[in-house]
Amino acid sequence: MGTAVKTVIYLDVLLLVNFLVAYLLLRAVGFVCGTSPGFWRTCAGAVLAALSALILLAPPLPAALSLLYQAASAAAVCRAACPFRGWRCFARQTVWYFLLNLGLAGAVLLALSHDLPLGAQTNNFAVYWAVSPTLLAGCALLVYLTLRLVVLVFGGPKETECWQLQLSLNGAELPPLTALLDTGFLLRDPLSGQAPVLASYTSMRGAVPEAVAVFLEEFFAGACPEPPPGVPIRLIPCKTAGGMRTLPAVGGFSARLSGTGKVRQASRVLVVFTDQTLADASIQALFGTEFYHTARPVQRQFAQAGRERSAAE
Repeated sequence: MGTAVKTVIYLDVLLLVNFLVAYLLLRAVGFVCGTSPGFWRTCAGAVLAALSALILLAPPLPAALSLLYQAASAAAVCRAACPFRGWRCFARQTVWYFLLNLGLAGAVLLALSHDLPLGAQTNNFAVYWAVSPTLLAGCALLVYLTLRLVVLVFGGPKETECWQLQLSLNGAELPPLTALLDTGFLLRDPLSGQAPVLASYTSMRGAVPEAVAVFLEEFFAGACPEPPPGVPIRLIPCKTAGGMRTLPAVGGFSARLSGTGKVRQASRVLVVFTDQTLADASIQALFGTEFYHTARPVQRQFAQAGRERSAAE
């Protein structure tokens, strides 16, 4: 009969190696997601990641519970390391960090699957291998450099593109809104197929016409108000983070988008109102690429008008 071999785990090595690995992986996540955290925030996330590795010393847990712990710790690490820029960005950071960690652990297990050496131990989806910390840190550095190379060759993700949105209804201008061009924005009017703008009513309360404001207040309070006469209002089904909802949409707006050296405008715009905050509350409106391309460049319009005046003369 063989004798059981006890693995000696050095706590200082475990924490130090996991700190270095987590630091490099968090930097890699920052490059992939286009939200590179600062040095001190990355260190804070790496410290939390190192402490979460102590699950290796706990009694064995069911596989589902171990996986849930790893996912929750990945979310906590990313929340500590990366500035919050909305739930979608946070989810993307968490998924990338979680997958990179699983990939690194899987690579170690694959290399050891045929001949597991002395000093290797796995527990609760955590891997400990009594080798030089330089080797493990070097593996994480290789992952980091590989992702840097991918970003260098294929380019990194584009920065968030924010615009100033100026809406007007029946000649009355509303306060300017900070609008985000969201490439994943797929909301459409099911009747006309028009690409609308999604606006936060909490950011526009008191600015919309009184008849529209009364309708929206009663609607979001849970009542079923009658649409005001002369105002095109319809209800549009919309999928949100909380599930399917029906949101009120008001038509007949004029819109003007102002960005970095670019101005676009559109008429007969449909605006869908929501009582929820958008992104991290610094964004008051969302629109998609289809609406962006529907809006006309103002410069081009002025140039065409100038050519028409010259032809008339």
